[in-house]
Parts: sequence; structure tokens; C-alpha cells
Amino acid sequence: MMFKKIISSLSLIIETAKKEKQLLFKDSASIEIYIGCVIAVYFFYTFVYSPEVFTKLPIAYVDNDQTTISHEVKRMLNDTESLDLIYEVTSLEDAKKLFEENKINGIIMIPKNFSKDLQKPGNNPTIAIYCDASYMLYYDKTLQAVSNSLMAYTSQLQLQQTMMSGVPMKEAQASSKPFNIISTSLYNLDEGYATFVIPLVIIIAMQTLQLTGMGVLYGTMRENNTFSKNFEIAKGRFGYFFMTIGRSIPYFIISMLLFLFGIEVIFHIFTIPQRGNVLEVMVFLIPVTLSITFLGMSLMNFFRNREDPIMLLTVFSIPALMMGGVSYPTLAFPLWIKIIAIFFPSTIGVKGFLALTQAGASLVEINDIFIQMWGVCLFYFIIAVWTNRRFLKK
Repeated sequence: MMFKKIISSLSLIIETAKKEKQLLFKDSASIEIYIGCVIAVYFFYTFVYSPEVFTKLPIAYVDNDQTTISHEVKRMLNDTESLDLIYEVTSLEDAKKLFEENKINGIIMIPKNFSKDLQKPGNNPTIAIYCDASYMLYYDKTLQAVSNSLMAYTSQLQLQQTMMSGVPMKEAQASSKPFNIISTSLYNLDEGYATFVIPLVIIIAMQTLQLTGMGVLYGTMRENNTFSKNFEIAKGRFGYFFMTIGRSIPYFIISMLLFLFGIEVIFHIFTIPQRGNVLEVMVFLIPVTLSITFLGMSLMNFFRNREDPIMLLTVFSIPALMMGGVSYPTLAFPLWIKIIAIFFPSTIGVKGFLALTQAGASLVEINDIFIQMWGVCLFYFIIAVWTNRRFLKK
């Protein structure tokens, strides 16, 4: 009797898995969003940021001061690895024309009387910097190079002024630079943007696009009122429980393959570091994938039409990215955001994925994150079981 029940349960899991796969692959929009868009995002997003670090960005230099100091500033800027001051023009208008013709990526303008203002005590002379903000890396590199050069130059001036007042060189150097700070980048050695953001995108893109693809499919079933008919086989006792497991299998297999593709192919093509054990990374991604899948089933309670998930989930992709700690430290989040963030599978998933792939941690070392991820998975599994039971009875 017990053996028959086991065989019956396994049969139900297999049949519902087949049915879910059939429904998924019949819906071209779901497949395009879920599989096609994930691969496209992996390739194109990584390609855009693949240069990592830009060098010798073409810049126009407008010198309205024409003094020894302004020429020295130009020399220091041109000596940086990031900038190449290929044009020196007489007016801002000429520089703007060069920018509009796509010949330069930024403009640096020295105002008139810059040297005089610099040497007056208490004055704070300014330099105008016009950066190309259409591409974040151009803007960042230009601004960073100018800031570093000017800091070095002002430190040099302060040292000279201190020595001219009669202070010995060693004491003047000690007062101008009391600490010798050495900065060493961990893991992201080149400080490249792609290395920083692509591992996060791997998780966020999968979450957003899988949920959207599932939402489109489930919205269609709700529009046509076909859910109960499609899964009629699961109407027996506890059928909804085994049906939930069966329905998750196609998504689990597809998502795990897409994750493996991202780690083994995309990381390799674009030289994104992968320092962890691939097997351990894939084991960690099991609860991540299942959490996203069960969340997708749970969201069927909210998607009444085919178009609903496309609008809703696209909006939530940015908050999900920020809750992963990309642009703001998670320690500084208010408590209510921390509580909401727990319910996004990507929040904990990103932490574990970065620890394994970038920091080279082992699964044992992040066992607390792994347990938390299974907790999120169990939470959404319970809701998914309830959701399937609810719609099966309708």
C-alpha cells in the first residue's frame, strides 16, 4: 500500500512537470522573456561594461588663464593614465563643437585669474569639468582623474608654501601628509565596473526575467480560466503538494542551466573572475532557483492578466538590485527596508553568490547564508502549495 502511494506520488510529480513544460514551451512570449532575454542580458550587459577600465579618454582643454600654473595643471592631467588632452581650444564654444562631433569625451576649463586666486590665502579657485554622463564609466574616470591630479597639485603647493615659511623639508612633508595611506583593492584588483556589477546582474536578471516569464504564463491561465483544467490530474488528496514540486522541476532545470551558462561561458568570455568551486556555487544556487520559482507560483494570486507581470516586475528590478547592496551599504538601510529585502530571493542570493564566486569562500564558510536561503525557499514553497491548492479548487 505504501509502495503504491509512493509510485502514485512520483507519477503525479512527473506528469505535472511534463504539463508545466508543455505549457511553458507553447507560450512563445514566456520562453522569449525567460530564456531569450536572460541570455541577451548576460551577453549585452556584460559586453557594454567589458572594457572595465578606460585609458586615454580624449579631452578638450580650455585655458582662459594662460599662466605657468595652468600649463602645469595641464601637464599633470595629461600624465594621468585615464586622460589624453588632445585638443587645446580657446573657448568653451569650440570645445562644445568637438563634443557634439563625438571627438572628445569631456571638457576641462581653467577660469581666468585661476593662478592669482590659487595663491591668495583663503581663496578656493574652481575648475569647470564637463563630463560625458551618457556612459557612466566616461564620467567616472574623467572626474576621478581630474580630482586626483588637482589634489596632488594642491598638496605640492602647500608643501612649497610651508617650506618658504622656514619649515624644514621633512617637517613640511610630515605636516602636509601625516599619514601614508596605501589602498589595496580586494578581489576586484583593477577596480573594473564589470567585475563589480556583473555577478549581481546574473542573479537579478534571472529573478526578474524568470518571474516575468512565469507571470505571463500564469496571467494567461487566469484570463482563460484554464488552470484547474490543465492540472486536473492533481485533484486528489494532497495532489496540490506534489503538483507544486512537479511544476517547479522545468523551471529548476532551465534556471540552473542558465546560471551555469553565465558562470562558465559569460564569465570566461569577458574575463570576470570566478574564484570559487563551481560545484559548490551550483549547490548554493539550488535554493536560490527554487525560491524564485516558488515565488513565481505565489505571485499568481496577483497576476490577473497577461500584461500585469511585465509592468510590475520590471519596476521592482531596480529596488531588488539596490537591496543587494550595489549602490548603498546594507548596514545603513532602515529596519523596514531590511525586512522587505529578506523577501527578495536575490538579496540573500547575491550575498552568497558574491562570497563564493568573487571572494573564493567555501560553502561551509557561508553556511549561515545557505541556511537563510533555504528558509526563504521553504517560506515561498508553503505559499506556492497554498496557491496551487486554491486555484485547483476553483
